[in-house]
Amino acid sequence: MYGDLAHQLVTSSHRATQSSTSQLPLPKYAQNLILSIALETRQLGTSITTAAETHGQVSLSQDRSLVCNLTVQHLAARRNKRCLLAYLHTRVGGIKERYWDAGGSLAHLLSTPTNDAEAPDLRSALSPQELDFLRGYNNLVLDYKTDFLDVLDLTGGIEKPPGELMVDVRVVKDAGEVVLEGGERVDFRKGERFRLARSAVERLIIQGYLEEV
Repeated sequence: MYGDLAHQLVTSSHRATQSSTSQLPLPKYAQNLILSIALETRQLGTSITTAAETHGQVSLSQDRSLVCNLTVQHLAARRNKRCLLAYLHTRVGGIKERYWDAGGSLAHLLSTPTNDAEAPDLRSALSPQELDFLRGYNNLVLDYKTDFLDVLDLTGGIEKPPGELMVDVRVVKDAGEVVLEGGERVDFRKGERFRLARSAVERLIIQGYLEEV
């Protein structure tokens, strides 16, 4: 039946939205299903055009069954398009959310491993067009925040305003040697603890390398 594939797409997307958070993997791009929906939509458009050309304007104004048939096909094609747009809009929102939760670190975001067998990391879950969008979005954010770097990090977390300038942190996973704001070099190895300026390690906390203690 017309629209079954589109219904399947939005239903699975809705379920993923209910169960998926920024800490869970984004579902893999449903390329095969989307291609099938696009094919069905093109076939509906071809059928409408062919019927209109075959029967002519007179038949369209007099044959109610023909008008009803074409109306159903037209509405099915429109519904398919709306479902596709809703699916893509939902995924774009999920991509943006994960970008900000990762502190705007594109390389870290794309390479972070997941437990999803179909999409071991975010890069493999995205379509080529979504990857292009994410890179373009990252470039826009970088260009915009350049003017504020000396006073504000736009990609820093805002859920918990800092209570003090210094923070005690524990290394959750190896980050290697990192050069901090003041030029200080720190070798972050798993299990070690440090007391450092919050502004210097905020990004590492967001990315999951450090945790506050």
